[in-house]
Amino acid sequence: MTLTYPSGAQIVLAADAPADEWHAVRATGIGGSDIVAVCGLNQYTSPLEIWLKKRGEVVPRRHDPVLDESAEMGHELEPFVASRFTKKTGLPVIDNPGTLRLPSHPHMLVNLDRATVENGETGALEIKTRSSYALKDWIDEAPVEVQIQTQWQIAVTGWGFAYAAASIGGQRVIVHRIDRDQHMIDNLIAIGSEFWSWVQSGTQPPLDGSHATGQLLDRLHANPVNQVVIADAAEVEKWLKIRATAKEQAEAADIAITEAENHLKAIAGDATDVHIRGELAYSWRPRRGSIHWKEAVLDADPDIDAEQYRGEPTRVLNVHLENL
Repeated sequence: MTLTYPSGAQIVLAADAPADEWHAVRATGIGGSDIVAVCGLNQYTSPLEIWLKKRGEVVPRRHDPVLDESAEMGHELEPFVASRFTKKTGLPVIDNPGTLRLPSHPHMLVNLDRATVENGETGALEIKTRSSYALKDWIDEAPVEVQIQTQWQIAVTGWGFAYAAASIGGQRVIVHRIDRDQHMIDNLIAIGSEFWSWVQSGTQPPLDGSHATGQLLDRLHANPVNQVVIADAAEVEKWLKIRATAKEQAEAADIAITEAENHLKAIAGDATDVHIRGELAYSWRPRRGSIHWKEAVLDADPDIDAEQYRGEPTRVLNVHLENL
């Protein structure tokens, strides 16, 4: 099937192009996964890392075999998730047409996983594989980072919708339809355009407070060659003060949280659930899967002195009414 793009997007690289060509084209713009990182919503990749790569700088690679295998498995499982998408929705799956560029904004690129057709209209299909821990993030709607990625795809293609299909823990596939959100698209275009202007001018993006940025700096400066640097006193003192204030606030917050939880535990007493105004406010229940210490020890050896194995019973406080 020949796909058409109302936006005027053009295929600039075939889907089966060599990896080196794909990386070369990707360096000339911002792709769907890039814009998520530019927005600060990729826990592993910071805006600074994207900027460095687009500038052609050498960025030390993250050495994480688990993440590497996860990415490899995700790629290999794409056909399976695509077939499950068709089984669940009845909609066809169209192979990736290649890398697309939007002529009106040449820095806007997408490399679709797949496409689909619904009621005669074409839409993008984004495929994800996630662990079972991510289930809660997918129940009601696609996570915000996936919505951003698909809206970028919609912007480049000019289509009116996209689907996101995620394999969760290898046991179920959850599908969400994502309609075109022009307000979000306008914001993403503005963010992407500003970021690309920084790439072109060599203006480094502001440092943020993400762990991804911290880990990148760790990798960039893993092998120091100087013992001393003379820095601007005002700049150093500014950030030392910010850090000290934040630590004080964090410590005060920890004390306040513990005090509140102590009051809640006292209110619950020997009950496991606390209700107010006809609904569950919070629970304080024994840790799931725990076995009473005496039962466990005596089952193992009825003649043993169980008192020496006495441990503190544990209960977990779980608040249900977070926003009052």
